[in-house]
Amino acid sequence: MRVGIISDTHKKVGRAKKAIDLLKEKGCEWIIHAGDIVKVEILDYLEEVYKNRYIAVLGNNDYHLYEVVDKYHLVTEPYYFKLASLTWKLMHYPKYIFPLDTEIIVYGHTHDVDISFNGKNLIINPGEVCARDHGFSTCVSLDIEENKYIVTLFYRKIGESEWKSKVKEFIKV
Repeated sequence: MRVGIISDTHKKVGRAKKAIDLLKEKGCEWIIHAGDIVKVEILDYLEEVYKNRYIAVLGNNDYHLYEVVDKYHLVTEPYYFKLASLTWKLMHYPKYIFPLDTEIIVYGHTHDVDISFNGKNLIINPGEVCARDHGFSTCVSLDIEENKYIVTLFYRKIGESEWKSKVKEFIKV
């Protein structure tokens, strides 16, 4: 299974749509948003493109979205769920990373890419779609295979149209 992961879209609806389109084009069956969605238009687009195959956690800039929680697949942190026979923990704030109690942990908030694996727990922060802090819009696809994870970081410099990528493979223990 291939899962797309985005975070920190903030008010950048156009950049969010480009990242969502890229992940759909790359074959992601599900998409996870690690918070700071900010604009309801981004949720509308997730709903349009992915239907019921997305989960978005509320971030520190999403308090106004509490009123539409029932309309979209919005959750509060930390949110535990099963996908691809694995247990996931989704949050915006990194303070919920510990305990390391799931196979996959996804967070946002810092705007910094973090892809790490300790042999048991895969931790992913896809960085920032909004490109506020680093001048790059970033997102991740995660391939879940029987004995390994393949994580692809996609990044695009603002003002350029081409997405570049870096791949990391982790063997499951």
